[in-house]
Amino acid sequence: MKLLVSVSIFLFITFSVFAQRIVFPSQNQFYRFLEDPSHVSHNGAYNMTGMLQVSDTETTNTSQYLAAQLSPFSNVAFGLDYAKHSYGAFRYSHIMFNSRVRLELGNKFNVFNFGLSVGPDKLNLVKSSKAKVTAAYRLALHYTRNDFTIGGFLNHNPIQSSVSEINTPTLIKSRGYVAYVSYNFALSDNFRLTPLFRYNAYESLNIAEGVALMNYKGNYEMALSYKNDYGLSVALSGKVSRKIKLSYSYEKALGVQNFDDVHAIGLSVDLSPKGSEPPEWLVNVEKGNEKIRRIKPKKEKKPLEERGIPVFEFEEEENDSLSNNNISVKQTNQPMREDDPDDIVDNHLKPGYYLVLGSFKEVENAEKELERLKKKGFYARYGKKNAQDQFNYVYVDRYIDKSIATKKLLEKQNEKGLERTWLLLIK
Repeated sequence: MKLLVSVSIFLFITFSVFAQRIVFPSQNQFYRFLEDPSHVSHNGAYNMTGMLQVSDTETTNTSQYLAAQLSPFSNVAFGLDYAKHSYGAFRYSHIMFNSRVRLELGNKFNVFNFGLSVGPDKLNLVKSSKAKVTAAYRLALHYTRNDFTIGGFLNHNPIQSSVSEINTPTLIKSRGYVAYVSYNFALSDNFRLTPLFRYNAYESLNIAEGVALMNYKGNYEMALSYKNDYGLSVALSGKVSRKIKLSYSYEKALGVQNFDDVHAIGLSVDLSPKGSEPPEWLVNVEKGNEKIRRIKPKKEKKPLEERGIPVFEFEEEENDSLSNNNISVKQTNQPMREDDPDDIVDNHLKPGYYLVLGSFKEVENAEKELERLKKKGFYARYGKKNAQDQFNYVYVDRYIDKSIATKKLLEKQNEKGLERTWLLLIK
C-alpha cells in the first residue's frame, strides 16, 4: 500500500512528462449534454442515454455514462448525469444535477442557452476505505443565431497518466475549459454538414480539435474528429426505431499519445410521453423556416424618381399576359381578402411565393386550421402544389416577387399567432 501511494505521489509531481489521456466522452458530438449542460434537452425531449467506452487491450480501463433529461417547460430543462471511470487501481465517479435556461432575443433563431451542473464526485483506490469526495460543478454558455453557434464551458474531466518504466497507472481529476464555434450548412433538404472547431484546455494539455458532423434526415449521423497531437476518432449513430438510437465510436491515439484504442457503444431511448410529438404541420413549418433563414432579401433600390428616371403611369388591361398565364399581379401591401381572385387552377395552386402556416395530408385538418385562424382574425386558404402532392398547404398570402414575399414573411412572423409562417415557392 505504501509503495502504491509513493508511486502515485511521484506520478502527480512529475505529471507533465507523462503520456496523458483526457477521458473525453467518445460520442460527445452526438450527446453534447454529457459534458456541456447548456445542451441539456436542447430539442425539448425526454430521454435516457447510456454509453460504455472500453480500451482495446485493457478491458479494466472503462468509462460508463448514464444521463436522463427532461424539458417540462419551453425554455427550462433539467437533467441528471452519472459517470464512473476505472483505470487500473483508481476509480473516479460523479453525480451531476443539471439545469438549462434558454433566453430568446426576439425569436427562436436568436438565443442564449445557459447551463449549470452541480454534484459530488469521488476519487479513490480500489479496496480502499479512504475516498476523496468533493463538490464538482460545470458552467456553460452558448449563443446561436440561425446556423451559427459559439460557446464554451468549464468542466471537470478525469485524466489517465502512465510512465513506460512503471506499470502502475494513475487517474486524477482535472478542471479545464472548452471553447467552440460551429456553423450548420444545409446541403439539401435531407443532408446537413456542420464543421466545428473546439479548443480543449486541461492541465498541461491544450488540444485544438476539428470536427465534421454529418446528419441525414435527422435519423443518421457521422462525426469525424481530429485532435492535434492527440487522437483521431470516428462516430456513427442511427435510429433503429422511432424511440431508440444506437451509436458506436472508435478513437486512436496520435502523436505523443500512447493510449490503447478506445471503443464505445451508446444507447439513447426517447421517453417523451405519447402525444407530445410535434404535429405534422409544425414539423413542416420548422423545415420551411430553416430555408427562409437562408434567403437573403434583395437590397431595396431607391424609387425611380429619386434616381432621375421618369415614371409613367398606365392602366393595366384585364387580359394582360400575366393574367393569361393564370398569375395575378397582386403586389400591394394589403393582406389577402375573401374577394381576391382564386389561387387554384386545375386543382392546384398558381405559381408564386406563398406565406404558409402549415401542411396537412387530410383536407379535413386543413379546413379545421382555416376555422381556427378565422377565429383569431386571420383569413387563409389552402391548396396543393400539383395533382401528385399529398399535402394541403394552408397559406395567408401569395406574391410573385421574391423580395416582396420575403419582406412580407418577416412582417408576418412578427405578428402574434403567425410566428411560424414560412415561404413556399410554387413554379
